[in-house]
Amino acid sequence: MSTPFEELEYLADFLPEEGESVIVSRNHGELICENFQKERPLDEMASPEFYGHLVHANERLNSLVARPIWISTLVWFWVCVLFHEVFEPGWGGWYLDLGFALVAMAASYAAIRLRQDRYFKQEVRPTLNRQMYGSNLSKYALVGVIRQRPELRTLLDTLSRSLH
Repeated sequence: MSTPFEELEYLADFLPEEGESVIVSRNHGELICENFQKERPLDEMASPEFYGHLVHANERLNSLVARPIWISTLVWFWVCVLFHEVFEPGWGGWYLDLGFALVAMAASYAAIRLRQDRYFKQEVRPTLNRQMYGSNLSKYALVGVIRQRPELRTLLDTLSRSLH
């Protein structure tokens, strides 16, 4: 039989890193050390249905990007063609084409944000509110959960913008 000091030395050998925990129990007179992982309250994401809703919302938000990019690219091209046909600046007017491209990119970015925000407010937010209510999660806890999952980056960006 060991003394309490020997048992403490035994325990000291198995202490985890800072922030981790162990469970010490006695089984048939012997001390047993086991790693203990706290059940995180944010593990509501373990629900496959809730995670599925988040992934679906993220994919839909990603899909709203393509149309504005294609439209702005085609409009930019035809504006450049029209500009060169009407005003005939020659190759010396290439910098104006770059200026038109910057305007097209800004318009595309604004259209993407507008579409994503509208979709989020109309479709995603009501669904997330129901899921959060059922899972007992606050909106900031949801942001924390989504932040830990890089595959949901678009959803995180849109959700963060809507919290302002």
